[in-house]
Amino acid sequence: MGIPHFLAIPFPVQGQVNPLMQFCHILTKHGYKMGIPTKKQEIQLSPNLPKMNTSDLPWLSLGKTFFTNHLVPEMQIMMKYGEWWLCNSAYDLEPGAFSLSQRFSPIGPLMEIESNNSLFYDEDTTCLNWLDQHAPKSVIYVSFGSLVVVEPNQFNELALGLDLMNKPFLWVIRPGNDNNAYPNEFNGSKGKIVSWVPQKKVLNHPSIACFITHCGWNSTIEGLCSGVPFLCWPFFIDQFMDKSYICDVWKVGLGLEKDENGLITKGEIENKVDQVLGYDDIRARSLELKEIAINNIEEGGKSAKNLEKFIKWAK
Repeated sequence: MGIPHFLAIPFPVQGQVNPLMQFCHILTKHGYKMGIPTKKQEIQLSPNLPKMNTSDLPWLSLGKTFFTNHLVPEMQIMMKYGEWWLCNSAYDLEPGAFSLSQRFSPIGPLMEIESNNSLFYDEDTTCLNWLDQHAPKSVIYVSFGSLVVVEPNQFNELALGLDLMNKPFLWVIRPGNDNNAYPNEFNGSKGKIVSWVPQKKVLNHPSIACFITHCGWNSTIEGLCSGVPFLCWPFFIDQFMDKSYICDVWKVGLGLEKDENGLITKGEIENKVDQVLGYDDIRARSLELKEIAINNIEEGGKSAKNLEKFIKWAK
C-alpha cells in the first residue's frame, strides 16, 4: 500500500503561508511527518502564476525551526483575528494571485509619503547632487536593502564587475556591512559609495539607468513606480518569487545567474548590465508598468477603491 504525500502550497501574495501551515500541523497531529521538498524542480501553482524552483521556497531560507516555531504561530494569530488582509500590491500587477482568493485587498503601491527621516540609517543625500552631474540613464544603482549580507568573495566580484563596466555607479553599502575589503584592482573612480540613500528619490532621478537589487518587495515596488529596469539578485524568502515576476511576468528586468561555484561573476555582471541597457523593450515595459502601478492608487483606481472601502469600514 502506498504512503500518501501532501504538498502544501502557500498563497502566492506577500505574507501568505499561514493557512497551509495550520493544515500541516493538523496532519502532524494525525501521525504524518512534516518535511520539505528534497527534489529540485520547477513548479507552477497556477497557469496564471510564474514558475518557481522548489529550492527557492520561502521557508527553506528561514530554517525549519524558526519557520514552524516562531513565524507560523504569529501568522496564525494574525490570520485568525484579522478581518481585512491588506496587501501592498495592485491587482493589475498580480491578477493571477489575487484571483485565487477574495479575502486579500490590494491597496498599493503605497508610495505617497515622503519623509526626511530614514527608518533604518542616516541617509547620505550628497548622492543626489552627485547624480545631478551625470547624463540621463547613465548611472547603475546598486542596493541590497537593509538585511542582506554579501559574502567576501562575492563582494570582491561585484566590486570588480562595477569597475569593469566603465559606467558611473551608485553603490549602497550599509553600516555594519563594510567589513569586506575592496579588491586591489578596484579604484572606484567612476562611482560613489554611500551607506544609505533616499531610495525613492534616487530611483526617480533621471540619471538612473538600471537598478541592481535583491528583489525585496519594497525595492521592487519602488523600482516599478520609478519605471527603472531591474537586474535581479535575490538572496532569500520571497525575493525569488519577486524575481520571477520582474523577469518572467512583467518583463522589466533580467536575472543575474550564478556560475558552477555559486558565484555571480564580474563578467556576468558586466554582460547583464550591457544587455538590460541595450533592450529598448525592457525600458518601454518599465515605463508601461510604472503607469499601471500608479494608476491603481490614483482616484478611481482599483487599489484606491479598496483603501476607501477599508477606511469606511474602519469608521
